[in-house]
Amino acid sequence: MRIYITGIAGFVARHFVEMLSTADDTFQVLGIYNSTPPNFTAENFSNVKLEFLQCDLRNKEAVKRSIKDFRPHYILHLASKSSVAYSWQKPGELVLENSEIFINILESLRELKSKCRMLSVGSAEEYGIIAGKSLPLKETYRTNPVSPYGAARVLQNNLVNIYSTNYGLDLIHTRSFNHIGAFQNKNFVIGSFVNQISEQLEEGKKDLTLIVGDIEVIRDFTDVRDVVRAYYDLLQFGHTGETYNVCSGKGYKLKNIIRIFENITGASITTVTNKNNFRPSENKEIVGSYEKLHEATGWEPKISMEKTLTDLLEYWRVYHRYNLQN
Repeated sequence: MRIYITGIAGFVARHFVEMLSTADDTFQVLGIYNSTPPNFTAENFSNVKLEFLQCDLRNKEAVKRSIKDFRPHYILHLASKSSVAYSWQKPGELVLENSEIFINILESLRELKSKCRMLSVGSAEEYGIIAGKSLPLKETYRTNPVSPYGAARVLQNNLVNIYSTNYGLDLIHTRSFNHIGAFQNKNFVIGSFVNQISEQLEEGKKDLTLIVGDIEVIRDFTDVRDVVRAYYDLLQFGHTGETYNVCSGKGYKLKNIIRIFENITGASITTVTNKNNFRPSENKEIVGSYEKLHEATGWEPKISMEKTLTDLLEYWRVYHRYNLQN
């Protein structure tokens, strides 16, 4: 089975390849990166023949050539600028780059008359602000993004619908809610929390200080190891042209996440609010339903929040321990 993965240097792609290495099948994977190569090697994974290719996805001919040469059965499209905060800082750049990359892949598939299946990874940000009484969010709800990032993802979703309906491409879209795990950039909210906590713990502190934004917001978090299972299941069993939520179905207030960290570490955590961490427009509560995904594939989340945060804390503590020693 040949799988073409964009954004191979990202943390989701790494977990996806790791999951493939535990499967009974064998896989040939071409991982696409732009400028920064992955910090892992093909030797890390059994059952997977992994190759990396540096390719500017904004270059249409380079994209088309790489797909033509590799002849994938599946494409997992992860490459994008995926920070909502960044989209407020440079909205035009984010929308233009994400959209150009996606169009280049679609047009390459159309021109090559490719029969491969592509999973387009979108975001819960596509829904925008929904009243709490209407939760959990379902795929039938109208999208109404309130951030440039969300708007770019809605365009991506609309293009999936257009190209699958009118050009016969085998495309599926996800609205992926917040997901967390090892190797994630510390600029994301839970990554920021656990990075700060683990650094202070490795310094021997018991009373910790955490710089935060709005910790009253509620988010639906899923362990990335569950997320990549969902992506694989959708590649296998999802229905062409459909959109699926990938989420846990549970909402966690950020301040309650901090309390879980206190229970795990035994430390006392005091928060200090940084107004620069607030966004111009913020959805106060996001919780999704994965019912449609479950019906199509049988998928459901398996890893508890406590397990996720415990593993994540250990990852960051090892990271800081290494840095202190070196």
